[in-house]
Amino acid sequence: MINKLYKSASLQSLFRKSQFTIFAITFLICTFTFASISVFTIESYAKQNLLLISRTVAERIQPALVFNDQTSLSQIVNEYTHQHSIRLIEVYDTQGNKLTQSTKSIEQYSLLQNLFDHIFLKDAIKLSVQHHGKAVGTVVLYGSSNEILIFIIKIFVGLAFGMLFMIFALWWSVNSTYRHIMQSISPIVQIAQLVSNQKAYNLRFPQNDIKEFHHLNSVFNQLLEEIQSWHTDLQNENHQLSYQVQHDHLTQLPNRSYFYQVLCHLFEDSKQRHQSALLFIDNNNFKAINDQYGHLVGDEVLKEMALRLQNNIRQGDFVARLGGDEFAIILRNVQKVEHLISIAENLIKCCEQPLIYKDQSIQFSFSLGIALSKQATDPEDFISQADQAMYKAKSLQHHWFIYHS
Repeated sequence: MINKLYKSASLQSLFRKSQFTIFAITFLICTFTFASISVFTIESYAKQNLLLISRTVAERIQPALVFNDQTSLSQIVNEYTHQHSIRLIEVYDTQGNKLTQSTKSIEQYSLLQNLFDHIFLKDAIKLSVQHHGKAVGTVVLYGSSNEILIFIIKIFVGLAFGMLFMIFALWWSVNSTYRHIMQSISPIVQIAQLVSNQKAYNLRFPQNDIKEFHHLNSVFNQLLEEIQSWHTDLQNENHQLSYQVQHDHLTQLPNRSYFYQVLCHLFEDSKQRHQSALLFIDNNNFKAINDQYGHLVGDEVLKEMALRLQNNIRQGDFVARLGGDEFAIILRNVQKVEHLISIAENLIKCCEQPLIYKDQSIQFSFSLGIALSKQATDPEDFISQADQAMYKAKSLQHHWFIYHS
């Protein structure tokens, strides 16, 4: 009676159950690992990307806010809304009045994308637009999760194919031994842990002598390749945006923010701290040029100034546009004051030739103030000395002056 009630399980059935459990655990670990890595990686880079874009937008719209150029303001925000992953840009003046806004229309995945926008990019980036240290407006930017959504859909499609391969492998691996199965799973788990802990997206699952595992590895390798590709693309885009944030859009010279970074690093270097000089440069007749020829010609004059300054400094020196018609040059390894005089006279001389623009001969000149780093106590003092020297130079016939403490 007891023998009739007791039903023994076959070895084949035990192997199927054990293999199904092992495969299921492995697949869940890998699925959770890659889904988590993918989502958090893309979300992190999307937010970094959004912050860099907001800084770039603030830099681009600064002139339009200062000159109240509504047309340029709308063109700039529309350009960024359509070219980047942004669903809404709003620009406000200092009194909180909305000046313009640009919204990206969503044609596909609208309901699902709205959900992802709420989950990943709910909060807006608010950035104050500064001009000479004074706020001239505020830009509010909301990111779009369209690329995140497409990427996640691809991941789940890949995982679905992985599930199919796993089921196929389950039936064909019944006759394999448990030890063989564990030896085959061990590299997969190790690689997944390395990718999870170290974000080593360049790793690939090795070839396996079990056909089904080899297919599973191929699917995960495809996912790794896609994650690595997105990772590389986002890094390249962040590098490009970082360059735009640190450089002036008109002259392509380093901007005020980048200039301050270099200046602070200079004061942290004990050698450069006592062997450097700072030149402040200001156009003498820029307002008159703008009034007589217009702002487009004024921009050409600024670009020509930037080019001539770059061509008349030494290799290793640093030139930046601080804003408007103001430029700055950091001279390194300055040994003698006579060298400064020679550099200053050469820079003043480089603007003697007029700019020829559309058959118009445009004369321009600038004044140059010089300060020595060994006479300054900190970067702010260094800047103040160069600024004072520049204003003194405007009253001199040769248009350059070296600050003396």
